Amino acid sequence: MGCSIKEIQTEAWVDALPRVEQLTSRELEVFTLLSHGSSNQTLADALFVSERTIRAHLTSIAIKLGLDSRLQLCLASHAHNHGCCIRPLHIVADDNSLAA
Repeated sequence: MGCSIKEIQTEAWVDALPRVEQLTSRELEVFTLLSHGSSNQTLADALFVSERTIRAHLTSIAIKLGLDSRLQLCLASHAHNHGCCIRPLHIVADDNSLAA
């Protein structure tokens, strides 16, 4: 028995948190703003850069943190900004033992 692919992917953002210190100051700005759920264009406007530059920063951040989706980046950003680093609970009902 092991973790399913889905479970491993949902925890990747937690494992990435210690690597946030590898980000440049500009990448950290982008990463911090990402927790608001803003679009690339909104991030670009806020930082006075192009959307293409934001995409490049997000790609670099994802590589440095070892994440492969925007959702994982957003979860890591939110946890980093709010000091949350609790592993998600995995509740799996694999039988009908609770059925009446």
